[in-house]
Amino acid sequence: MNDLAELAPALCRLLQNQGAAVAPDPDTGAALRCALGRGRWVDLHFQAQQQRWLLGVGCASGMWDAARRARSEEALLRVGHASRWGLQQTALGDGQGLQLVDCDFCAAPAQLTAAAVEQQLQALLGQLDALAEGDDMAPGAPLERCAAPRPDCGCAQAFRARMQALDASRAPRSVAAQELLLEPQLPVRISLHPCSHHWVFEAFVGDASVLAGPLRRSLVAALLLVNGAVLTGRLLVCSLDGCDRVVVISRWHLDWAAQMPLLDWLDYSTRQAQRIRAAVAAIAMHDDGGRLP
Repeated sequence: MNDLAELAPALCRLLQNQGAAVAPDPDTGAALRCALGRGRWVDLHFQAQQQRWLLGVGCASGMWDAARRARSEEALLRVGHASRWGLQQTALGDGQGLQLVDCDFCAAPAQLTAAAVEQQLQALLGQLDALAEGDDMAPGAPLERCAAPRPDCGCAQAFRARMQALDASRAPRSVAAQELLLEPQLPVRISLHPCSHHWVFEAFVGDASVLAGPLRRSLVAALLLVNGAVLTGRLLVCSLDGCDRVVVISRWHLDWAAQMPLLDWLDYSTRQAQRIRAAVAAIAMHDDGGRLP
């Protein structure tokens, strides 16, 4: 089935019925995949933490030459960092196919229409096509789908209170990002998403600018494989920012507090960042000073 106009209604019905017969065992997770043309596919990942399906697209890259794979995978990793505001996940999946997943579609599946699913699939496939060519400026998921900013919502109030407790010098109603240095020497930034009011945790775990050639490609692929592995669990993104820093990103919302209290989320995010920093450092230790030709 290659026609999105035919595929979208079926996916729409599945999303609308999520939580019923289609919901898999949350302990094992699941993914449903529909093949498209040109080695591409659409799939749904079940995200156990939020008990919802995440809409994604992917493409096979096994037949690409090494240079194209390197460009495309690095573009994915960079878009992963930009998506801290767009709620996307970029990853390598089964067979190391490229994946782009929308983690914010849709909060109210009962209100979905087939046209909305088709429109988002077209947007995701267009973005994936650009990323497959190594274009890290490909447009991301539109922020307009997020709720309008509400400075007095509970999530923003909780953010202000917690950050004020960490830094007494902050203005009382400030929602500015908070910079922290956690042990052992782990730089962290905690921000409030401007629309959805998720809390965004960013840990700066390494410097990729010192790596090139096969070692850099190994690092990029390893980080994308981590992203693919965590799709069914807690939202965690390994990414590369504009300064070539490796950044680990996670997200939290007040609505999730019953399943994952704030301090548990911070502890989990910090521990994962420390583990990924150790992995990045281990890869960097093998650097022989080589550079791409």
